[in-house]
Amino acid sequence: MSTEPHVLFLSVTNACRGQMAEAWLRALSGGRVRASSAGLEPGPLSPAAVAAMADAGVDIAAQRPKGLEAVEAASLTHVITVCDAAAAACPDFPRGVERRHWSVPDTALLEQDFPRLVDDGFKAIRDNLRDRVRLLLAELGPPQAGPAGPR
Repeated sequence: MSTEPHVLFLSVTNACRGQMAEAWLRALSGGRVRASSAGLEPGPLSPAAVAAMADAGVDIAAQRPKGLEAVEAASLTHVITVCDAAAAACPDFPRGVERRHWSVPDTALLEQDFPRLVDDGFKAIRDNLRDRVRLLLAELGPPQAGPAGPR
């Protein structure tokens, strides 16, 4: 049995917030935590999310939105919903999986309602997720020797 934590970030479309959080956890954990993301109704990867992460030195261009069927549920230790709609519709997971909710603003609304603020808004969401992931990693324990990851 693996003792490696496996964190799933769950959103509705897995197009932005979950993808960003998954990438941050991968980049900042030094390989000591397994990161996944999924959507209840997967949609296309957000180009604005790709650009915001690239600006921080993290490449998510090759990531693809996926549904829950693509996640190895038996290995999950944590499920973190990153949008309110996903929290409300979150399915049950195996016993012992810790469930958390991070209410992160809806980037789709940002793109629709405030197109001139997209870059700044996505960067703010990116940074918010990075900070939350850092706190999660602190809770999960000290890092093993390895790369420090992007700042």
